[in-house]
This record gives sequence, C-alpha cells and structure tokens, in this order.
Amino acid sequence: MESNNIGKILETQPTAISEYFEMLGGDWKSYPTETNRRVRDFCQELSVKRLYNKFTTFKSEGDEMIIGNRLRVFSFCEHHLLPFYGEAAIGYIPDETIFGISKLQRMVDKWASRPQLQERLTSQIKNDINEILNPKGVAVRIKAVHTCVMSRGVQSTNAEITTMAVSGILKDNPQARNEFLQNINSDGFKI
Repeated sequence: MESNNIGKILETQPTAISEYFEMLGGDWKSYPTETNRRVRDFCQELSVKRLYNKFTTFKSEGDEMIIGNRLRVFSFCEHHLLPFYGEAAIGYIPDETIFGISKLQRMVDKWASRPQLQERLTSQIKNDINEILNPKGVAVRIKAVHTCVMSRGVQSTNAEITTMAVSGILKDNPQARNEFLQNINSDGFKI
C-alpha cells in the first residue's frame, strides 16, 4: 500500500483508530484529537521504508565475509498487532558484488516495516540479499523480544526469540557458519 493511500484510508476512517483506543480501555471523552494525524504520520513513515528500493551495489574483488551486526529490528506481530523489537546480524560472502554499507539496515527496515512473523522476516531478508547480490552465501540472525509474549498469554518478560536463515556456503560449510556465529557473538550480541 502506497504512502498516500494510507493517509486517505485514515482520513476517511478515523473511527478505526478511535475504536482501537476505546478497545484498549481509553476514555472516548479524553481521546486526543491529534492521534489520527500521529498514527497517519507513523504509517506513512513505515510505508516509505517498505517502498525503499535503492540498494546500491558495487563491484568488489573481495571474497571474505562481510557482517553487519546490531542492526535495529522493529516490527509488529501480525497475530496481535503488537511490536516486536531487537537486533539482526547479517553476513554474506560476496561474489564480485557488495552492498553500500547502509543497505543492510535498509534491508531490515524494508521487510520489518509491516506486520510480520519473525521467521518470515528472517527469510525475506536472506532471499532479498540473494536476489540482489547473488553472493556465495548469506546468513541472517534475528534476536527479538515480542511484546505480545510479554503482555498477554504467558506474560514472559525474559523471553527472546532467535531465528536464523542461511544459504550457500554459510549453510553448506559448518566452518563458514561458525565464523559468522563467532563474529556476531564476539562483542556480546545483546538486545
């Protein structure tokens, strides 16, 4: 959904936001009049991330692993529409082509900016990197806290969910996969 469509939906259906406010226990009489605009602005910010597609690449003679660690993850659980957040680590072994360094964070943001499952998010990032770069191997690890687990059901405040998706050399070669894991863990991969 494009950014301008989000604005139109929220302008014509502001009751969806106010109804959600009430379902959460908010008092209609105290409903902040600027909330509709704030929600619209936030949704438009997410839309810009979803639509980002300028993944600059460069030719490279290097064939050693490139790792982006502590990349911010913020998304919404598609089952409860509650946030989950944490960190991603992405490693890839180039085959003549590399990303501009900021593109790893942009890749995470692109796929995380919609209601998601963490498992799917991890695979979507890996698949997109494979499609754009055609590297020798890719590994993506996401470690996240889900507020739906914290605030409802089991209400576990200490639960962290870790997902991995790997391909190519990083899947087939245990030594390469261990190099990735040792590198991302060496500086205390924490949320």
